Amino acid sequence: MSRRTAPPRQPANPPATAEDGAARVRAALVKLFDRGDGTGMDWHLTAKSLFRCAFDLLDQLPDDQKHALARRVYTSAYDRATGDETGNYGASITDTPEANPAPSNTDGLKSSRLKPPQGSV
Repeated sequence: MSRRTAPPRQPANPPATAEDGAARVRAALVKLFDRGDGTGMDWHLTAKSLFRCAFDLLDQLPDDQKHALARRVYTSAYDRATGDETGNYGASITDTPEANPAPSNTDGLKSSRLKPPQGSV
């Protein structure tokens, strides 16, 4: 008797928005990192793994796209790291760099290269 296999599943349509993509990735991560013992998942390990993957993907983008996206991510990460409790994470919500541009520490500099102070080794 021959064994029948199920026909291959049709691939799901790619997500139309970043929010839809994030929801699908989150659902997949919950399945992947679920401990299976009723205690849920290790959110810290999941976040670290996702950041590693995201930075790898970011490095695959052309420089102009990579820099624009990194600036938007920086703003949201900075707000979270400093305890901004407003919940308004700017560009991560609207997905536009104009919504909340990253702060600059280079305003007023004449050179793009930093020089060590005189007399330092």
